[in-house]
Amino acid sequence: MLRRATWISGLAVTATLLILYIISPPPVELVRNAVQDGYQRLSPRVYDRDAPVHVIDIDEASLETLGQWPWPRTYLAALTDRLFGLGAVAIGFDILLAEPDRTSPRALRENLTRFREDIRLPEGLSALADHDAIFARALSQGPTVLALSGRDGGVVPPPKAGVAFTGADPADALLTFPGALLPVPELGEAAAGLGHVSLTPGRDGITRRVPMAARLGDQTYPSLSAELLRVAQGAGSHILRTTQASGEGAGGSNLVVAMKTGAAQYPLDASGDFHVHFAGLQPGRTTPILSILADDWDTVANQAAIAGKIVLIGSSAQALFDIRTTPLSDKVPGVMIHAEVLEQVIAGTFLNRPDWTVGLELLVIAAIGLIMILLSRTDAPALGLLGAFGLAGLSWAVGWHAFSAYGLLLDPTGPILAAFAVFIPTTALNVLAKEVARRKIRGQFAHFLPEPLIAEIVQSPEETLTPKGAERELTIMFVDMRRFSTLTEKMAPEDVVRLLNTFLDGISVALVSHGATIDKYIGDAVMAFWNAPVAREDHAVQAQLAIFAIERAVADANATFQDANLPQVEARIGVNTGKAFVGLMGSSERLSYSCVGDAVTLAARLEGLTRLYGVGHLVGSATASACPEGYMHVEIDEVVVKGRTQPEAVAVLVSASDPAAQAFKSKMATLRVAEKAADWTAARAACDQIAQMQLSGLDLPHLARFYLERIADAEVKGGPDMLYRADAKR
Repeated sequence: MLRRATWISGLAVTATLLILYIISPPPVELVRNAVQDGYQRLSPRVYDRDAPVHVIDIDEASLETLGQWPWPRTYLAALTDRLFGLGAVAIGFDILLAEPDRTSPRALRENLTRFREDIRLPEGLSALADHDAIFARALSQGPTVLALSGRDGGVVPPPKAGVAFTGADPADALLTFPGALLPVPELGEAAAGLGHVSLTPGRDGITRRVPMAARLGDQTYPSLSAELLRVAQGAGSHILRTTQASGEGAGGSNLVVAMKTGAAQYPLDASGDFHVHFAGLQPGRTTPILSILADDWDTVANQAAIAGKIVLIGSSAQALFDIRTTPLSDKVPGVMIHAEVLEQVIAGTFLNRPDWTVGLELLVIAAIGLIMILLSRTDAPALGLLGAFGLAGLSWAVGWHAFSAYGLLLDPTGPILAAFAVFIPTTALNVLAKEVARRKIRGQFAHFLPEPLIAEIVQSPEETLTPKGAERELTIMFVDMRRFSTLTEKMAPEDVVRLLNTFLDGISVALVSHGATIDKYIGDAVMAFWNAPVAREDHAVQAQLAIFAIERAVADANATFQDANLPQVEARIGVNTGKAFVGLMGSSERLSYSCVGDAVTLAARLEGLTRLYGVGHLVGSATASACPEGYMHVEIDEVVVKGRTQPEAVAVLVSASDPAAQAFKSKMATLRVAEKAADWTAARAACDQIAQMQLSGLDLPHLARFYLERIADAEVKGGPDMLYRADAKR
């Protein structure tokens, strides 16, 4: 169940990450922005000193020299005249001029006389020209753009140049304000264009994008930089390309894809924002306003900086409150951001995040989630951790390469989060599942297997407890106490338990010491097998050596029984080798590690046949093919056990160095040959000789009587019956 939980938890975490990626809550957005800010710092845009964009800065020194803001509009008029005189292509004012000039003669007269009727103003003051009118005339001399800003209310007039759409109006996708803060009507009419300067920093206060179009009231306005591009080219309007008209999918929504202004076309994100690739503050981009307005202004030097360029006028002074934070700096004048946009659009180098990137990133998140689930299910948590770091690093590297080489904004945060977020719970559950399984395995096999074998199983339970195909060659042994019912019939229950436990304990130790897996205890019997769960090539040899270890354990038990005045016992052993199915078996409520198959059945039959031949053990022919060093097999008979049609040669294992064993093997061979040849005289003679022999663990007189009875039966039937049939009545 815990192993299944790794899949469930891994898939659940992956699904959660996909949902979080789509809805992009603040924490996810902050991480995403932090990564892309890192890209910007590692690879800022290379500034082109020949870029046709220049900034006139109203800096602190200008305010100290020319006085506090706002200045008389005549200053701005003079600035405009001089800039056009220096060859400026277009001029944009990143300054909100929403109120009439208070220094105009008419405004000055109203201010001076509002609360003082005794003030006498100079003659001709009212005849002086209005400052806004002077500035308006300067604006009308060439392509100029004034700033407006979104706000809560106010009537918004139509823009100077419309914003057309290829498809339906994507107003719902754009930055939207109920109204706008407009320039003084006289100035707005004189300017060639109006553009909004509403920058939208992220939740962390960092400006990374510039809305190139915004919905102000019921009108769509271009940004200051977009409008400057238009008037500089003499273009008539802007065109927003949307998903509806481009054939790109947007899930039923109509989102922005790109914008076209004159000959310039540039990609936008779904909300109409331009992703800025910052070059940072550049001295060559800026000229202080005093250099233009000073009485001794240098026409030649300024002409080199201004001629043929789009000029932006803004302020770096703290008092004018237009200081922004970008990925490269925390003190950037807002006008510089507009300049950065213009430089990129004119150069045709962009940061782009096409619509297909979202689908690609979702696919990568899902793929990494699945990979991490698979890695977490291995036996090496370090491999999963290495995989998490590797996939996270690869995601970052791919994102970095896409950014630096192609200007593509691929978001690696989702894949990075997926690598670690899936790794942690799935690995924890998998480790827990394995620990539970290890404890269960130890509990299940602690009394049946030696510690080294248990350790091997714990290391790879899938391979050992469920071998491939569940079929393996096993050597199976059945050990039973001879005449158990007769021995215990009149014994006290506590003596029966003592007798049985001592007998089984000794046998169990002997089996485990030779690498056996004890399958089960069946009353006074024990079933064991070799070569599973841990494979070993010498399983048949070890099983046969265990026969003598069991005989010694029974002898030790009998010594204990004699001291306790308990009866002596004997063990009967059947051993066979063959293919069997092995693994966890049982019901859903109770499982045990066991084996089944014809080879198992034959081993049980051989144990039962030992009493027939008067021997302590019998081994099948497959087991006898592997003989332990120093021993030899003596074939006793060929039998057809119940449920089988083919005969099986059965043998006993004896010491090869024992002269009596050599003599027994020779006489047994003589007996078998004589019986098959129906030479009853020779067969009886061999039986008489075998009956006179003595070998440990073999009741040879009993064996001789068995053959003499069979010989007599064969004589009556007129021919030899060379096979003992276990299902025949005798």
